Amino acid sequence: MRVLHVSNFTVKWDGNHFYGIPYKLNNGLTRLGHHVFSLCDRDIADSYLLGLRRAGRGYANRKLLRVCEQVRPDLLLLGLCTLIRPETISSVRAVLPGLRIAHWNCDPLFDPPNLKRLKLLAPLVDATFVTTAGDTLKSIVESGGRVAFMPNPVDRSVESLRVFETADLKTELVFMGNPDRSRTAICDHIRSRLPELNFEIRGTSGMPGAYGADAFDLLGRSKMGLSLSRRNDVFLYSSDRMSMMMGCGLLTFLDRKTGFDSLFGEDEIAFYEDLDDLVTKIRRFAADEGQRIDIARRGWRKAHEIFSETLVAQWIIDATFGSPGTNSYVWPMQIHGAN
Repeated sequence: MRVLHVSNFTVKWDGNHFYGIPYKLNNGLTRLGHHVFSLCDRDIADSYLLGLRRAGRGYANRKLLRVCEQVRPDLLLLGLCTLIRPETISSVRAVLPGLRIAHWNCDPLFDPPNLKRLKLLAPLVDATFVTTAGDTLKSIVESGGRVAFMPNPVDRSVESLRVFETADLKTELVFMGNPDRSRTAICDHIRSRLPELNFEIRGTSGMPGAYGADAFDLLGRSKMGLSLSRRNDVFLYSSDRMSMMMGCGLLTFLDRKTGFDSLFGEDEIAFYEDLDDLVTKIRRFAADEGQRIDIARRGWRKAHEIFSETLVAQWIIDATFGSPGTNSYVWPMQIHGAN
């Protein structure tokens, strides 16, 4: 099958997110035997006129239509391509009436602009996939369409570290993320309660972010990772740092209110109930190397098993083409809006 994947491939930013979901999905599709052609709407728009993205938006949409005419894909996979207009998707349909179109999105549904775009595109595509589960997905397809959950994939060629096998790790706990008040407050609380802890913070609390190979250097010297999202009470929603940390073999701390205890056991992730419980468990696992290593290894194995890039890619194909499930997916498979 030929797949045209339109997403943000970060070429303009020198590949500093080479480990992002667009690349993992490409790897998964390729490993399943499909041919993938990639297109970045942002880079095309930025190349049009003096780097002015707004001026180049129409050019990017025209380019997508021309590429579709040349490639004639069986599947058009839309990712983080916010410059592509709904009318362009309709034009592509007119040119290639047998085409299947899927849209994936890893941003939170509690972000109003993101939810608005999801609702706008849902009736125009064959299936929408978001990294949130539960009944909240119904709001996306109020005006039509089909929507399902997809996990943040773990890719064996990207998350290739096994830090639980590494001795003399210098960093006891790491957090990587974007700045916001709640995450900063949690990190600052841990620092105040555990001043002796070697805790590396990137992206908040006044510390620069970690991107590109530097992010994996940081993970590679860390025993444990703290996975925090802007909200930690949305069913099966988590920052993709969770997949990175577990996939690289760090013992990962995750708020139980995320609902991931429906997929992982207590011997695979360090779930916590509240801040006091989080501090207690960080202290315990920092002092108990054997238990930390055992849980990290089990979590690493499980994450690569159930969230692999090939499984997630196959799920997108199965749900988009309406084919019987080719695998035993452990995550919720309900497709909201399906007849």
